Amino acid sequence: MARTTISEVAKAAGVSVSTVSRALRGLDKVNPATRKRVEDAAEKLHFSFSKSASSLASGKTMRVGVLLADRISGWFNSHAFEGVYEALSVHGYDVIPYVIWGQDTLDNFFQTLPGNQNVDAVIVFSFDLDDAKKQVLKELTVPVVGLNTPSDDGYDATARIDDRVSMYAPVRLLHSLGHESLAYVEQPETSPFLSTSRIRSQAFVSASRELGYADDKIMTIPAIVYTGMRSQMDVYSGIAAQLVGSPSRPTGVCVENDKVAVALVRELVRVGVRIPEDMSVIGFDDDTRAPILDMTTVHQDPTELGRAAGNKTLALMRGERLDNPYSVVPTSLVLRDTTGPAPTDD
Repeated sequence: MARTTISEVAKAAGVSVSTVSRALRGLDKVNPATRKRVEDAAEKLHFSFSKSASSLASGKTMRVGVLLADRISGWFNSHAFEGVYEALSVHGYDVIPYVIWGQDTLDNFFQTLPGNQNVDAVIVFSFDLDDAKKQVLKELTVPVVGLNTPSDDGYDATARIDDRVSMYAPVRLLHSLGHESLAYVEQPETSPFLSTSRIRSQAFVSASRELGYADDKIMTIPAIVYTGMRSQMDVYSGIAAQLVGSPSRPTGVCVENDKVAVALVRELVRVGVRIPEDMSVIGFDDDTRAPILDMTTVHQDPTELGRAAGNKTLALMRGERLDNPYSVVPTSLVLRDTTGPAPTDD
């Protein structure tokens, strides 16, 4: 079957070819009734307006680049990307993921970007760019939007949670339950970038100190690389051993995310720790694993964050002024069965 031409759509709608072009590209100065007639004719004739031709005419690529640290398949990244895609795809934009494995991958993206001019906007997920890379994007005059970035600095708009405020809620809960020694467990994987996970660890320590915990009652297990471990579960076994073997043996534990928290609880139970009778554990995210384990956790909605970032990006690409460019989406503490009163000496 021969492909329908723009001339055939123009004839069916009773307008000129240029009017069809303007109407289907969403440009101004097209009467709404005329635009509707053109759209109906195009749909009836199964006409697909060439995105490359539209890009040449409008000076836009109709592509938005999304920079993701680590991988796209993780719970947060996949759901946030879904939200961005929902907001932008209905307006004809291709949403292109760029997985940033390390500094060399990030450098390569920025080395090729200026020459290609191949995106209309960039959205950065959960890590920060240095000043030099922010300057590159500024010189390209494309909107740069942060999604759950550690700060708002250097971005035209952001949509994020407040990791500092979010970490105060679980620490206050453990304090109210009488726990006298606390611990924080970071995800046992390293990242070369400044990320929101580091802010959570710092916020945990700050909140604990503000509530009167001495430094010897605050334990942090950082995101170090464990050598000699045969499997990922060996890593969590090592973390459990650190918690149980600590001289101050924390009875209240906050964990960077639910993925780590679920694996840690499994290992703690395996070595005889009762949850929550001997040790309370609080995760972060409220992902699909948390309800299954009935885990107390901090709830956040990455899909909502993605939609918010996508809508801000769309508005900026259209040249609109944002009333609230830097928005914070609230989190909430979900109480389940992995937390309870501190154990007594009896």
